[in-house]
Amino acid sequence: MTTWLKFHTSPTQQVEEMMRKTCRARATLIRTENEKTVAEIIKEYPRLIDVPGMIEQDFRILFPTSSDSLFMKWPVTYESILTYADKQISWREILNFSGKLDTDEQKSNMTVHLLPLLFPPGMKRKDGKKGPKHASTEDACTSFIQVEKVGVNIPAFLEAVKKCQPFILAVGQLESPEQVFVVVERQTVDCGSLLKGLDICFKLFYILDMTYPWECINLWDFVQKFIYGLGAGKGRHKSVPSVSLLINFLTSAATEPSKE
Repeated sequence: MTTWLKFHTSPTQQVEEMMRKTCRARATLIRTENEKTVAEIIKEYPRLIDVPGMIEQDFRILFPTSSDSLFMKWPVTYESILTYADKQISWREILNFSGKLDTDEQKSNMTVHLLPLLFPPGMKRKDGKKGPKHASTEDACTSFIQVEKVGVNIPAFLEAVKKCQPFILAVGQLESPEQVFVVVERQTVDCGSLLKGLDICFKLFYILDMTYPWECINLWDFVQKFIYGLGAGKGRHKSVPSVSLLINFLTSAATEPSKE
């Protein structure tokens, strides 16, 4: 079945069924063949990327209780995150945003954009040098979502991409992107919405067994632990204080009685 899947993208129903049947074996191979690069894994299992729904299907099989967590939790959470951000940071200034948020979707989208600002940028050890390398706020933001203007040449953009870890590409205005993709190894997954992009991007880290970008590791640590409820997983064994503080705030907000 794996060989057949490498060379066929249709009939769709047959592809989906074969991908479902080979999911666990594929996951085991990806996690044990450590010498393979992400590009080689995608070449071996191309239908994960170019057939819609396969990333979600694999994740649902492997993590059934967490699969729909974002779409269940986000609608009752994002306004609390936005309220928290208003008190903690000057996010409009940092994101250079002076527009209005007139709809729930616009508020949701902007909340996704400001997530990296709620946590300290990551750091990593420098090879052969003393002291860690610290990411900037801009590094943390662009390793999570890269925003481009309408009309961007997508093939040229992809050709210039150097990072292999998944990130979100949003085309258009911050609050109302016209196109959203997840980019991995210079390939795109069309997502249709920023929230869907967040979902696909997170799930790719698990399906392809990849580490989070060090620049925005604290953001993904929060998403993993609070939104998807996956415990230690790929994030930090012990979260930085800002992650714990936001989780505690949101947990408390969710248990407060309604004022209506």
